[in-house]
Amino acid sequence: MTLLLVLAFGLFGSVLVTRVGYLAVPSAVGLPYGLPGLRVVPVGQTTWLLALTDSVAALLLVLLVAVGTGGFWRTWGRFVLAVIAADLLRSVVAAQLAGTGIGAYAGYLGAAVVAGLLWGIALGWLPGLCALARRTARIDLAG
Repeated sequence: MTLLLVLAFGLFGSVLVTRVGYLAVPSAVGLPYGLPGLRVVPVGQTTWLLALTDSVAALLLVLLVAVGTGGFWRTWGRFVLAVIAADLLRSVVAAQLAGTGIGAYAGYLGAAVVAGLLWGIALGWLPGLCALARRTARIDLAG
């Protein structure tokens, strides 16, 4: 499910912003938007480095969620932490490209934690439900 989410954000992330405009506000100040998306080419005026960073962050997100097994709450929590880690990576690269000072750099990192927490909480129930279904199927097979 996590791989499907990062693919969807890579393919349709900009469509979501055009439909729900207030989601673009964090991006206007340079913060990462949504989940990192797997992309083949950069979107708009972004650089290849930012496109590569998004793809690496998306793979990091998928890897961190897939590493462990657990129930609904454990998977949701792992998803939230993985989104925060991916957003921190994206913010570090964005801050370096912007040439920010130490105060703005800390602001980027703090905002990445908040944005990652919000997106992780908002979307983490999807992988959690998949983990719950997988765990239930495993119990049925064993029973």
